[in-house]
Amino acid sequence: MFKMKSSICFLLMLLLILSTIVGCSSETTSEEGIVEANLEDGTYKGSAQGHNAEIDVEVSIVDGKIESINILSHEETSVLSDPVFNDLKNMMEEHNSINIDTVSGATISSMGFRNAVKEALEKAGATDEILNAGKKLSLVYGVAEEEKHYDVVVVGAGGAGLIAAIEAKSQGADVAIIEKNPFTGGNTLVSGGEFNAPNSWVQEMMDIEDSVEQYLEDTLKGGDYEADEALVRIMAENITEDGEWLRDFVGVEFIEDYLMHFGGHEVPRAIYPIGGSGIELIQKLQKKVHELDIPLYLETEAKEIIIDENNRVIGIKAENPEGKNIHYYAENGVILATGGFGSNMEMVKEYNSIIDERYKSTNQNSSTGDGIIMAQEIGADVTGMEYVQTYPTCNPNTGHLSYVADTRFDGAILINQEGERFVEELDRRDVISQAILAQTGSNGYLMWDNTIKENSNMDSYLTEFKNLEKQGLIIKADTIEEAAQYFDIEVERLKETINRYNEFVKQGKDEDFQRRGSLTELEEGPYYIQRVVPAIHHTMGGLKINENAQVISTEGEVIKGLYAAGEVTGGIHGKNRLGGNAISDLIVFGRIAGKSIIK
Repeated sequence: MFKMKSSICFLLMLLLILSTIVGCSSETTSEEGIVEANLEDGTYKGSAQGHNAEIDVEVSIVDGKIESINILSHEETSVLSDPVFNDLKNMMEEHNSINIDTVSGATISSMGFRNAVKEALEKAGATDEILNAGKKLSLVYGVAEEEKHYDVVVVGAGGAGLIAAIEAKSQGADVAIIEKNPFTGGNTLVSGGEFNAPNSWVQEMMDIEDSVEQYLEDTLKGGDYEADEALVRIMAENITEDGEWLRDFVGVEFIEDYLMHFGGHEVPRAIYPIGGSGIELIQKLQKKVHELDIPLYLETEAKEIIIDENNRVIGIKAENPEGKNIHYYAENGVILATGGFGSNMEMVKEYNSIIDERYKSTNQNSSTGDGIIMAQEIGADVTGMEYVQTYPTCNPNTGHLSYVADTRFDGAILINQEGERFVEELDRRDVISQAILAQTGSNGYLMWDNTIKENSNMDSYLTEFKNLEKQGLIIKADTIEEAAQYFDIEVERLKETINRYNEFVKQGKDEDFQRRGSLTELEEGPYYIQRVVPAIHHTMGGLKINENAQVISTEGEVIKGLYAAGEVTGGIHGKNRLGGNAISDLIVFGRIAGKSIIK
């Protein structure tokens, strides 16, 4: 059925098709669905706002139709945007139309690309009638058959799922991955990508003393000793070797002379990927998946776990992009790596009544607890579901985790509207989040100077910095007075706070909040202040697993053929997850799941 702007134009179109007479404005739609728009030949540029920044394109018109679309520049997350842009581009060129649905999970990026092309086409003479002509098209990311048979099926293509699939394939299994998004990465993609490891090669290079026992104690203490100590010990004892596997076998690159010191850790131990985000991990993991010829079914949503007459898991029922039900059978079993439920507000409120719609989320929209729900339907047990973590320094407008605010780990201080410090900046995330919410306006303000800026990786996040400036959420000023006045912070009290803190730095001890790590004076302009709020970040609860990553039933028995890794599981972080431990968790238990399932 054709979409026209008026019923008259619609009737005319039908008559024109029947009589093969060209008319009704300057466009028609052929039997092949190609819109014939009679645009003015030439090359035209267009620009529109994407998720991160402007997307610039160049469109070539030949014989009145779209000949080619070239992307001149963009700053979207490439792992997410590249496949989407490529498919949108191909479909627009093939059908001579931009009347295409946005892509779920990449809505803002795909809409920005469409709008950039639209601007270029308007310069070529396209009207709204032409731009909206023809049948509304949808992207389809591959079509699966009604049945597929593998040794192992992994559900979820985030960090844990990709690692589990690579490990299982490396052990000789025939593996497939299904993912409901049109891209890989999950929450790992939007994370910082850092992971904690004791006695790592970076600590050795930087001459930092650490131990498995110290890491174990920090993690248990950080979660109020509510974690499963056996699982935490497995993580602590294996992460350094597994991190080397990620570096050497997968090819992930890390900064070799820098460690992030997350709150709750006694020493710096978080290994830092180049680029300062999970993009590096996902790009290299995805590349390895392709090298190993592991089938990856995108936009394929798992709906139900298939069990046999003996209650053994033998596969997954899923729905492909065309709405067709597919059975993915797995001889050895299924690995759930579907992530947590931080974007499912109803589920969050079901388990934690304190958190409600006032909180935005740092999570991908797809973090809706699917794996937990499916596993519960076949009798799986859960643990710690009420433990929902908020991240303290997020964008107040979007909820996005702020990487610019990572200056907190390099010396920035947290202040309130009154210009006073109110919490240890390297305390646990839940403690800092609650402290921020208790301040005037439920806001916190992160402040640093040029010295701290130079010691940090802030320059890696200049796109975010510019966006924060546009939103009025950050100020760079030559003086403390100017920076404070921008946010109506009490100037004189702030100056007293900074002077007091600088004295603590000279003494080498923070007498007010016993800040851990190295202390840095704030005395060199320009000065920076950023407004921050907490947002839902991680769900510590999930499926109960054992040391082999096998899912446990409500009766305390192993559910044969079912494994899980990553944020879909519970028990590893207790009441609170320390920064950098999510990636450590998914690396270690992703590999364990991949090994265990083929034994």
